[in-house]
Amino acid sequence: MSSFNTSTALAVALGILLLPLVFIPYVAWSFRRGTVGPGHALLSAAAVVYGMALWTYTILPLPRQDLVCTDAPSPQLVPLAFLGDITWGPGLLGDPALHQVLLNIALFVPLGVVARHLFGLSPRWSIGLGAAVSLLVELTQLTGIWGLYACAYRLFDTDDLLANTAGAALGVLLAPLARRVPGQHSRPADEPTPVRPLRRLTGAAVDLLSVALVGLAASLAVALGYVVVDRPGDELLELADPVASILAVLVLLLLVPMRWGATLGQRLAFLRPVRTDLTAPSPQQWLRRAVGGVGGYALLRAAADLGLPGGGALADAWVVVALLVIALVHTRGVSGYASGLVVVDAREPDPRSRVRSRGVDPRRMSSAVLALGGALYVAVALLAAALTALGTVLPQVAVGLVLVVGMAALVASSLALVGYVTYAGVTVIRREGRSAGNLLALLSVAAMVLLVATLAAAALTQWRWLVVLSLTGLGVSGYLGFLFVAFLIYGQVYGRTTPDPGIDAVVVLGSHVFGDTVPPLLAARIDRGMQVHAAEVERGGRPLLVLSGGQGPDEPAPEGEVMARYALAHGADPDLVRAEDRSTTTEENLTFSAELVEREGHGSDLVVATNDFHAFRAAIIARELGVRAHVVGAPTARYFFPSAVLREFVGVLARSPVRNALAALTVALLSGGLALLLTRF
Repeated sequence: MSSFNTSTALAVALGILLLPLVFIPYVAWSFRRGTVGPGHALLSAAAVVYGMALWTYTILPLPRQDLVCTDAPSPQLVPLAFLGDITWGPGLLGDPALHQVLLNIALFVPLGVVARHLFGLSPRWSIGLGAAVSLLVELTQLTGIWGLYACAYRLFDTDDLLANTAGAALGVLLAPLARRVPGQHSRPADEPTPVRPLRRLTGAAVDLLSVALVGLAASLAVALGYVVVDRPGDELLELADPVASILAVLVLLLLVPMRWGATLGQRLAFLRPVRTDLTAPSPQQWLRRAVGGVGGYALLRAAADLGLPGGGALADAWVVVALLVIALVHTRGVSGYASGLVVVDAREPDPRSRVRSRGVDPRRMSSAVLALGGALYVAVALLAAALTALGTVLPQVAVGLVLVVGMAALVASSLALVGYVTYAGVTVIRREGRSAGNLLALLSVAAMVLLVATLAAAALTQWRWLVVLSLTGLGVSGYLGFLFVAFLIYGQVYGRTTPDPGIDAVVVLGSHVFGDTVPPLLAARIDRGMQVHAAEVERGGRPLLVLSGGQGPDEPAPEGEVMARYALAHGADPDLVRAEDRSTTTEENLTFSAELVEREGHGSDLVVATNDFHAFRAAIIARELGVRAHVVGAPTARYFFPSAVLREFVGVLARSPVRNALAALTVALLSGGLALLLTRF
């Protein structure tokens, strides 16, 4: 078992080390086959680790040379001889000989899956590959690694050939299951596709890795040259790494794209940087793009090697900022904004229609998590850079000051937040009543107080299981708190962004009306929608203004009709106002309104107006429905906001209950396991 665990750990370690070396060939291979996606990349990475496992399980550990031939095994050439080695009877399931055969079968199952699914080989060729690899392994063992040892140090076994080949055949049968792994996209390799963030980041990753590898190779060559001339202690040797990195940036990120129109990573991912008028970039634009993108990271790293205080932390912050811009703002990235260039598909015969496309859909909860996590990382990196610079003078004072100020700010903000949420919770209950949604604010405060009390009791009593329970609760609450803060901040920023011009309709989501009276919350939605609508009309557009909402059991008229009357009374153009009066949920609001706009002969680009607490969840729903809509938010009363946004957050979590429950359970197990481990010391 110890040897098995060692082989597993070694296979994983070697596979991970090998991944950077095979990443660039993988990108070239996968894009030219037309099979891409994070799921496909994950399966391919697992195949690399599996390849290392085949080696570690079948060849390692290597024995000492002087002990190999003292007890060399004789080849086992009789097929199915293992049947006589198995003890058939009540203890069959625990028989070591049976276990050995089953392990040999299991070892080659992944090979059949890889050959059939990833490489697309036929079943016959996949099974044949399994037999060939098994034969190669057995012959390597038989020949003492092809003469490296004087005789065999492992048994050549015909039954191993049969078991391994059977395992590959079983893998071929199981290969269709690999298609169920999400994130795998197959299409003709010559078919142009929109430029999405993941594809753009793949090209950037290839460029970053190529710069690093070329710089490393150049610095190693210089170091080897110094060894050859017997000058290993020369001071100039310290400049080899930064100078090599700078030269790699100049060659790969400036000279290569100036000559061939794209970097290596862009060519492999079928990307091409162009001006917005589709003309070729100028040398100055290529230079700004090189420095503003991957080159900026490499240059900051080189500056850190040359002694720039905090250069490494600044380089890390640069990478995260570049990632966030590509993933959340525009696929042109920081380098595109710096150079005035956009990135289009190199296979697109007429990319004019793609130039204006951002390629980014921000309507995801994952975008909120990425934004908050990235912002925190950048803040920490910048703080680290500042501390590094200040630390050369007063390191203890700088670190102590930051810690004191940070802790004071955290405590003060937490107390202020609890006070505000408590006040808002009491106020909303007084004004709106004791509904489940209105109680969320006070329930969240009660949960925080209970958690703090449990932590305090655990610290005072030193009761082990109470400590574990409290730390587990802290882990889960921290996870949920991070998600909520991400949802809150990102949602508020998203709801306040300005829609792009050229919209086809503005849809206002309905809410409860009282007779013919539009309450303030709904009036704010309509006013916000009319504001966006008027701005588009001023630009020369003729978008529809759709007021969407059906009739509730206690409402005398459909919400859409009451909202339409309000809009007309406040100056809306009657020729452009439409009432959608069938919907009862946000999903129906969006679906029925989009259908109405389509029936009117308009396009499918919508702006949806709702309240700020509801904007992000409405955007997530629109994305899930396939509705092209930018959602804007109208202000909400301060006392009502906490309960409302908590209700929206719970609604977002409820849209993916299994995924979120598994994530929370994972956090609970990890934090609880860590707490259990810590309490043993």
